Amino acid sequence: MMIIRLKWLGYLFATTLILGSPIEMLNNTYAQGAEESLDWNIETAQNTFYPGEPVLLTVNIKNIGKQEETIDFGADGIEAFSIEIRDRSNKIVAEGGNIRRSGLSRLGTLAVPPGQIGQKSIVLNQWCSTLLPPGQYRVICNIEYRLRSESRKKEDSEVFKAGPVHKKQLKLNIQIIEMDELKFKEILETLVSFEVKPEAQSKGEWLAERDTAREMLALTESELAVPYQLQLLRIEQYTWQKRDVINSLVKSGTLEAANGLVQIIEDPSIYKEDVKHILIDGVYRLRETGKVEIISATEQFVAKYKRPVPVSPSAD
Repeated sequence: MMIIRLKWLGYLFATTLILGSPIEMLNNTYAQGAEESLDWNIETAQNTFYPGEPVLLTVNIKNIGKQEETIDFGADGIEAFSIEIRDRSNKIVAEGGNIRRSGLSRLGTLAVPPGQIGQKSIVLNQWCSTLLPPGQYRVICNIEYRLRSESRKKEDSEVFKAGPVHKKQLKLNIQIIEMDELKFKEILETLVSFEVKPEAQSKGEWLAERDTAREMLALTESELAVPYQLQLLRIEQYTWQKRDVINSLVKSGTLEAANGLVQIIEDPSIYKEDVKHILIDGVYRLRETGKVEIISATEQFVAKYKRPVPVSPSAD
């Protein structure tokens, strides 16, 4: 059962966290040497997807060198990436640059022993929407990373100076196919099923799968995902993931999303102080769709809650 679940989901987020000394960032430069011992490719567990379906990209990194390499992908393990999607005429139809996040974040390093393959998985929808017309597309993934083996201690200091930035571009093809709502719902139900730990699975393996499934659900772009995303918003603890869910709910443009956000805001049993202003703003953004049913259903809400003043990302 576990193998079947993993085959559908793709691959786990395979990130080994290495706690190191503070790093001073240098200007972007190229360098030759250690990076030549790493062989990169990118893949998905399947090639066809429905519009709005979350696409899990897995970067495979084989270490053909003689020493372990620790790859630094930046805070949260996503800062290193920028992605674009091109159609068959090579026209860019979606693109997303480097994501910089403020506040507390997870480290994003991956240790790859010699002769082994390390895997780093990311959800394409974090950068590019898959709400695209049916057809063939090419995903171009640009990566800027550093290697811990190239960092050096500053003279007379315990502080490490980071090594140079290396650049890698990986490509793969995907196909968007006509929507099948029944099968799309099955995909959503499969993601939700990872909330339950199988008896034979270790807690660590289960949590890795569950967190991946949660991220994919948070970034799903479809009104079919709204009830599942509202439930996720009630239990999710990671602030940035809550923000992703709220953005997806707003993108759905549905009355169900608007009513659900209002209920969560007014439910005292749900912790939301970290995203309360984003939740409130989400209701206002849904009202901007101009849909009469949403505006009518939220009249009392906007009379009670003023729209938050926008803040800069660095102030979040």
